[in-house]
Amino acid sequence: MANFNISIMEKRKLNILFIATEYPSKKCPKFNNFGGQGSYLQNIANLLKKEKHEVSVYIVSNKFLNTIENGIKIRQFGFKINIPLLSKFSNFINYILISFYMTLKIYSENKKKKFDIIQYPSFINFGVILFFPNNCKKICRISGITKLWREYNNQNRNLIHIVSDFFEKRRVQQAYKVFAPSKIISNKASLEYSKKIYTLVSPLSIINKNIINMKKKKIKEKYLLYVGTLNRVKGTDLLANAILKTFKKHKYISLIISGRNDNLERNKNSIDYVIKKCKKFESRIRYLGVLPKKEVYNLYSNAEAIIIPSRLDNYPNVMIESILFKKPIIGFVNASLDEVIDDRKTGFLGAKQNSQCLFEKIDEFLCLSNNKKKILDKNILNLNKKLKSIKYVKHLMNFYNQN
Repeated sequence: MANFNISIMEKRKLNILFIATEYPSKKCPKFNNFGGQGSYLQNIANLLKKEKHEVSVYIVSNKFLNTIENGIKIRQFGFKINIPLLSKFSNFINYILISFYMTLKIYSENKKKKFDIIQYPSFINFGVILFFPNNCKKICRISGITKLWREYNNQNRNLIHIVSDFFEKRRVQQAYKVFAPSKIISNKASLEYSKKIYTLVSPLSIINKNIINMKKKKIKEKYLLYVGTLNRVKGTDLLANAILKTFKKHKYISLIISGRNDNLERNKNSIDYVIKKCKKFESRIRYLGVLPKKEVYNLYSNAEAIIIPSRLDNYPNVMIESILFKKPIIGFVNASLDEVIDDRKTGFLGAKQNSQCLFEKIDEFLCLSNNKKKILDKNILNLNKKLKSIKYVKHLMNFYNQN
């Protein structure tokens, strides 16, 4: 009888609400900057909708939006209170108001039709406190351990961080179940939050076939590509030192960077650091800022390889997109890449997280013979097919329904 009930639950179409801090809505600006959380939500929401589940996304934002895209209900909640000379306090008040309004909306919608699942991220902007109906199953997804990210970025902890870390831990511990995309973050989060954390990998990016098959804009130069936020946890300093050695040895290769430019350290801009470090080779570095996905995909298509030098990562979306475009990845072990990439088979992963190891792996790739490149391409194609065959929605439904 128990098995029969479980099978009914698995087949039943669920009403699922995602809480998010970012989502790539078509009605957002063209250059909307969204990262792994936004990409994950877009992909999994569309996959769930294809399976006839009812999906809503509520976004903590800076504006109001109420729309439906691909059958997915999207609401953005935002206030714009400005207090001169007190911008941080203004943001805090805005997020408190967002909390009240979003909570009221959740309870109102839940009365009309109960949400079976409410899934939310471990990190939400400071000031956002949500209270969910007791009759909904609460699921938390670990998008990153904020305390750990600060430590990797050499940031000092202040009073706001202490309060924020407390609420982040509560959000995780109060969830019915919790998961993270990578094993390394699942293990670290289990220790940090004293809670069992499961691992559920993120789905491959859903890309319109017309974009994949589009006529590529030819880029004459041979280049390595970096896509993503620039900061210390993402290994920008390691990239700068490794690429300097690469430029000295390989005269034909250049580097293209696309992404948000954060500080490497306090008052030390990431791109300025890279340019200054490679001053003699500045003409071989192109920083393009944050680009629309269509343009980023064109960069993937023409790149020799993708560099992901993160000190720690959580099954990064750049890795997923690189595999989708059948491009080799260069990075490190113990940063979640090694959960997918095999060194020298489908990419190149340094054993130690330093610039010398990164340079050696870049050099190893650039020195490959034509025959070895063909074998590498074949291996990446097989990995692409393997990831495409994963039934992401089935795994997520099993996770939701298991006690």
